[in-house]
Amino acid sequence: MREIRRYLFWIGYDGSKFPEMAKGGTGFGVMDLLNQTVSTSLFGFRNERKPEQHECLKFSPSSRTDAKVHAIRNSVICQIPLEYSELDKTPEIKADYMKKWKSTIDAANPGSLVIRDVHSVSAGFCIRRSVSYRKYTYRLAVCRSWELWESIRQEPSIACFSERDYAWRLPPGFSPERLLTAGRRFEGEQVMGSFFKHTNREKRFEPITPSALKYILHVGLSNGEAYSINNDIYDYYNVTIVAKSFVREQIRRMMSCLVNYSYDRIPLATVDWLLNNPISSNFFDMGIPIAPPQGLFLTDVVYDPNMFTKPVPYYLHSWDYE
Repeated sequence: MREIRRYLFWIGYDGSKFPEMAKGGTGFGVMDLLNQTVSTSLFGFRNERKPEQHECLKFSPSSRTDAKVHAIRNSVICQIPLEYSELDKTPEIKADYMKKWKSTIDAANPGSLVIRDVHSVSAGFCIRRSVSYRKYTYRLAVCRSWELWESIRQEPSIACFSERDYAWRLPPGFSPERLLTAGRRFEGEQVMGSFFKHTNREKRFEPITPSALKYILHVGLSNGEAYSINNDIYDYYNVTIVAKSFVREQIRRMMSCLVNYSYDRIPLATVDWLLNNPISSNFFDMGIPIAPPQGLFLTDVVYDPNMFTKPVPYYLHSWDYE
């Protein structure tokens, strides 16, 4: 059996610069670029590699974000045969690899991906189940007046261009108090079936139906700031949602309810009904639009540091059976 080592990569990425996050789509996703970056540093360019080197690296992210969603700090586990490298054997070796990765990414897709850190972890560490909690932030940019709103709809300003891919730009009338009132409805243990993108095709091919039972630790609101250009057009808000795990599209559907209630477009009873009737088709059946992806940022994935070296429980990975 080949001796391997597993590494935890900490990455950030700009979702607007990729068609998707996960592998298996166009081949130009976040995970594709990470894979090619690390592979090139270990084995050279593709035409220089031996046949057995093409598939010996394995990657798996802790959180698979939707297309156009950003990450400030996401985690990815990588399995590498020890015969090829020990990425963090010494601080000097690690620094050299970090420098190579940055150079490769800057040349291939500038500003798209950053590898913040890498360190080895126990074989019993699980990138998903060992998580303590995940923290997401959704950015809202609320226009300050109807006059401004009509003006920028006809002719977007430079500030609008700067926020286009990084916030949900909204008209006047937003109520922070109402958003917090609705947010409290989500906190605690909830069956998030109504907030789960779970298609009929997926249901047919799943051997086990995934659980929609989640525990929302916190829904909060704070003042935000401009993404890159200070301006007098928008007021900024950050909505923070914290939980150990989420179902697919859960946060964007939650944000749709929070924002629509803040504008008095839906009653609070609608939020309660969706929580009390956890059926995945409810959003579509009720005609509620899903919040756009560009305002959503995966802010952090948090682990107990002891899980890196002495995980309890000690998990088996699907890679262990290969």
